[in-house]
Amino acid sequence: MKIRKINNNERLEILKGDLYAYSRWTNQDLPRSHLTAINPEEVLVAEIDGKIAAALQCFSFQQSIRGSLKAMGGIGGVWTYPEYRNQGCVKALMKSAFLDMRMQGICVSMLAPFKESFYASLGYAIANPTHEIKIPIASLAHYLKSSNSAHLTCERLPATEVKDILSNFLYENLRSPALLPHSHGVVITNFTYDQWWHLHRQKLCVLIRRDSQPVAMAIYAIDSGENLPIVDRQIEISSIFWTDLASRDRLFHFFASHRDQIHQVKIPLPLNTNIHSWLCDAGRLEAAITSPWMVRVVDIVGALHGLPIACEPFTFAISDPHCHWNDGVFGVHCDRGSLSVKRYGNGEVWDLAIDFCATIAGISALIYGTQSIAESIHKQWITEISAKTRERLEKCFTPCLIYNPFKF
Repeated sequence: MKIRKINNNERLEILKGDLYAYSRWTNQDLPRSHLTAINPEEVLVAEIDGKIAAALQCFSFQQSIRGSLKAMGGIGGVWTYPEYRNQGCVKALMKSAFLDMRMQGICVSMLAPFKESFYASLGYAIANPTHEIKIPIASLAHYLKSSNSAHLTCERLPATEVKDILSNFLYENLRSPALLPHSHGVVITNFTYDQWWHLHRQKLCVLIRRDSQPVAMAIYAIDSGENLPIVDRQIEISSIFWTDLASRDRLFHFFASHRDQIHQVKIPLPLNTNIHSWLCDAGRLEAAITSPWMVRVVDIVGALHGLPIACEPFTFAISDPHCHWNDGVFGVHCDRGSLSVKRYGNGEVWDLAIDFCATIAGISALIYGTQSIAESIHKQWITEISAKTRERLEKCFTPCLIYNPFKF
């Protein structure tokens, strides 16, 4: 088995693999425009006997983790042709992806698993899913009566044209607690313009501004064909963000304006959202929970360094069977309100007091806040920890719900 990146001429083979794994197979010629969604620098393949047997894509993103932006590798497009399954192709691809991420300075990784136990064996920790809630358009009608006292403007654009606007909006607002409905886990993409166009060519964007500055955005698709029964006509929002209640209300005013055209709005929201407080006479809502995310630390120093956490110093030992550079003993202390991390050399660890031992899944869960410290101890992801150290970790590394509506 050979693991390598592809060249431009092999993009069609990757597209065929994606089609086989995730769509309806066709022997007809595939639209060449779809090749623009594939960046050869992001694709790893497993080659057996000169043929591509499996592939994955590792997208280079930025992600907000506890208010700090980190370089993140988003794993997607993972597939293996059936005749090559159970030969360790994806495991080999993932190990190569870890090394690739390390060389690019990427410190954390995120994915939506095809099988949770498989990625757990590679050190990923399970995180929460997202709520997708269908709202009757009538329950937003009261926003049409609200006055625009905040002097907000509303602009509707093709979503293909807002790549930079959205990235800049997220980048600016992730640095403050203003971004809603949630900021922990939000991803800023680094797609090429061709990739962005391919993913958003059938979508629109509504942009709310105050004094020419974006204060809220939503990307959506609308399905209101005249042959559809009214109950099936809907707007599906794929991403939505706002910075204050006035800008949120202006977004809802925009969607409520479709009341004679569609029946409902589908919206992604964090699991803990009390959406009924935003609505009027909504009644019982239809909701679905997406597949969960999984997260992993690729580089411990990069992931911990700079997190805005005030804590007393602690030292931990870790073993990472898939990323050997994470093996060892690390010291963490707070420097002016954010964490600073040191990896100790072999000659320095003999007289150190190690506060706890951890698996890579345990450290990943700690950093992302995917579960309580008690749960990590119960799973033996964190061991040899005193009651005092446990109390300190519980105070500083509180559980956090991930909110990333962007699916990759």
